[in-house]
Amino acid sequence: MDDKTQFAQVIAVQGGYRVSLGKSVHVVNKQRQCSCARKNCPAIHSVAAYLRAGGPRAPDVQVSLLPESGTGCPVCGEPITGSLEQRRWACTANRDHYHAWWAARLRASQAEYLNWLKEHAPYRYELEMYFLDSHVRQDFLTAHALSYPAEA
Repeated sequence: MDDKTQFAQVIAVQGGYRVSLGKSVHVVNKQRQCSCARKNCPAIHSVAAYLRAGGPRAPDVQVSLLPESGTGCPVCGEPITGSLEQRRWACTANRDHYHAWWAARLRASQAEYLNWLKEHAPYRYELEMYFLDSHVRQDFLTAHALSYPAEA
């Protein structure tokens, strides 16, 4: 057992083990796969040592940590680790795909919100549109400049 495994803190959680190695935290599932995706991660060895020492086994997960067969990355279609339903997943081809997917969802949500505002609260929509673009915002602030000192 090396120094890192000796000083690792292992906690059984639903579906796996939470392992604190110094300043980093890893999650190792029951299939001996670590959240950092390294095949020979010290966290995996820490869990094995923890179990050999008589530590309690982790309870089974109710929702699968791995996606159902046929589920792939929404960006490229490659296999993923994690769960799309829980919005905690990683593409096996490119880990940046999660962030691209999340940014696209946020943009779509913003567009949906602006469409709703345009229909239900036109004045608020107009204000929102003024402040989305920095040039339009500056024009608005110039056109509506204070006629008195701001400190007053």
